Amino acid sequence: MSGNTEYYTCAGCSCLCDDIEIDLDGENAKTVKTACRRGSNIFLEYKENRAEPAIEGRKVEFEEAIKKAQELIEKSKSLAIYGMDTIPIEAQKVAIELAEGKEAYIDNSSSYCLGDFVEMVLKKELPTATFDDVKDYAYVIFYWGVDPHNSLPRHMSRYTYYPRGKKRQRGYEEDRYLVVADIRKSHTAMLVAKNARFIQVDDDLKLVDAFIKVIDKQMPEKYADDAVRVIREMQKADFNVIMGGLGLRYGLKGNYEKFKEMINKMNEVAKVYFIPAGCHANMRGFNEVLFEKTGFVNKYSFKDGESSLDYAFFELLKNDKVDTTLIIGSDPVNSLPFEISKKLAKINTIVVDPRKSFTTQIAKVVIPSAISGVEQGGTMIRSDGVRVKVNSLFEREINDVYVLERLKEVVA
Repeated sequence: MSGNTEYYTCAGCSCLCDDIEIDLDGENAKTVKTACRRGSNIFLEYKENRAEPAIEGRKVEFEEAIKKAQELIEKSKSLAIYGMDTIPIEAQKVAIELAEGKEAYIDNSSSYCLGDFVEMVLKKELPTATFDDVKDYAYVIFYWGVDPHNSLPRHMSRYTYYPRGKKRQRGYEEDRYLVVADIRKSHTAMLVAKNARFIQVDDDLKLVDAFIKVIDKQMPEKYADDAVRVIREMQKADFNVIMGGLGLRYGLKGNYEKFKEMINKMNEVAKVYFIPAGCHANMRGFNEVLFEKTGFVNKYSFKDGESSLDYAFFELLKNDKVDTTLIIGSDPVNSLPFEISKKLAKINTIVVDPRKSFTTQIAKVVIPSAISGVEQGGTMIRSDGVRVKVNSLFEREINDVYVLERLKEVVA
């Protein structure tokens, strides 16, 4: 191992793994160890596909792009700020201050991702735990509507199923019980063999109902054998955890009261915690910072002082409610339906991002920034709510905090 090897935090997903070994050769990452493929590419390919300052597709100097963005924000009558899932808390706070000063809308991907689960956790409507607790004590590891093998590659190996912990020394072969509930046999579900159970779900609400009825000693319409077995396993230990993903979020169809009832019922016969299984590095960070400020986690209007589905970024665009958008570290053109995303090209769209994207191609103004964990450090929050200090390979003066502070000048 080279004498230049240091440990870094990977901001590639919400696992925020802080044990990444990197050998540096000047300003290049020569080798990356411990990281998954996605994380390795962030460090090894950070110089590729970089955004450049531009106005309406024309390359300009950085200062000219800043001044044009300031002008658009100052003139805007209806501004929406969106993204921020990949930037540090320190930058997210500045974005929120900008939104407040401008009486703007603010939202991130959690409004159609796992924000509802995070909000329930923050409001203490669902009992939660940390990954350290899971590693040391959890027996039943229940992945519901998420395929961490692909979306969160080190989730199972570093935090949940595979590690040996304080009270789980005999490993996953004997000391863990894996449950995977999904609509198909995902790569994670394929791991289900000994001491495990795969539940192929075609109706998440009926599975929720099955757990409730089994605990109440009634016969459910479906999933009776699955519910009986899982509850029986949960009763063998004093610590079990459910990790809910996007599949569960949409499978519940907004019926969160029933889900909370199920968790409460489970805790009458066993000890069960819930952790959102998120994807973006600091999505929960934004949720927590906005929650501390407003009592809401997303889709918030500072003009109206409330959160509403009408203020979700998707709905604002669909209903032509904004004249200017400030998009930070996100690529909505790549994820939103075409009929919605094409509206970004018709309004004043400002993009702050370290990389080129579909959204930078249609933006009125592009302002390049720094890559978190590579060129800027700060604080992020893992999906289990633990704050992680993110260091960087190199520190760029022009980072998200700097850019947003400059943009905030026009509303200060």
